[in-house]
Amino acid sequence: MLMQQNSPFIALAGMLEVETITRQSSAVVGGTLVSPAAQAITIGTVAKRELDSALFGRVTAVFERSLYLEVNGSWICLADANLGFGPLTVSVKRNYGRKWINSFTVGRLVKLSPIGISIDDSTIISTRGVRSWHPPKRPAWTKTSLMLGLRELENLAQAKVPTEGLARFLFECPDRFPASEESRAAEHSIGILKNWLKGCFEFQMPITPDKEAVAALLGLGPGLTPSGDDFLGGMLIALHFCGEKSVQKQLYTQVESLLDSTGPVSSAHLKAAALGEGSQSLHQVLNMLLEGNETQLELGIDSINQIGHTSGWDALAGVAVVLRKLALTSRSV
Repeated sequence: MLMQQNSPFIALAGMLEVETITRQSSAVVGGTLVSPAAQAITIGTVAKRELDSALFGRVTAVFERSLYLEVNGSWICLADANLGFGPLTVSVKRNYGRKWINSFTVGRLVKLSPIGISIDDSTIISTRGVRSWHPPKRPAWTKTSLMLGLRELENLAQAKVPTEGLARFLFECPDRFPASEESRAAEHSIGILKNWLKGCFEFQMPITPDKEAVAALLGLGPGLTPSGDDFLGGMLIALHFCGEKSVQKQLYTQVESLLDSTGPVSSAHLKAAALGEGSQSLHQVLNMLLEGNETQLELGIDSINQIGHTSGWDALAGVAVVLRKLALTSRSV
């Protein structure tokens, strides 16, 4: 669940609630921006594809440290670099405090070019020398290393797990933790998907998941990316990353047919998850779990805790459900 806390929300596109912040641009002097207010340092794969194929975008949401642009019907994110990297994100290093984001207001048309992102012919964000971001490669792993990683995850997460969202499903016995409103609503569907995964892995064949179970999760919870969407995204990323692409395809086919039931930001993240891509923090923890990397896992979990309101935890729960079924299946890795 990615959302802004303690602030008003407005309905957007009939499906999505977003906080909008309207400001005067302090980066503009006498109608002309003297120099770029910020420098893009990394660009995700999806964001790069969209920006390379478009001349214009439109501002659709503005927050304190990030904003969204609609480009070619897809949504990409411009974000302060300390928020981390990901497939939809252009990570921005500020040159003059928050002046770069003050230049954008909802509905504003922006010009896109190979060298920058501009408003009224004034470059707000320079993209010269920007580096491409890609998820890390999958490490070597075994069932033993994976079980070690999952056990350590449970040990470290039990004191940190939020009471909201779907985080309790990252544990083998989620009933040990209080049930949130979202987790009560999701419990039956997640049980069905666990059994679906077990069948796919044990019989070594892709099986179509129950569409009603997937539908019950999509759009479940508040925010830009509802908890149920983040959970499904975590499942998609883990399946792709671990080489279970035929199983992942079956799940995404159902998700894709239901994308109209969630908002455009979440749809964009789910489409990226279908490519096996999520936030850098999630990929780092996924690698640590596969390797059984106990020494770095606590830092990884702390970084997950910084993603949205509960988004990082919700996605990690989806990852953990997939990894646990992989570890317990009878076939060898």
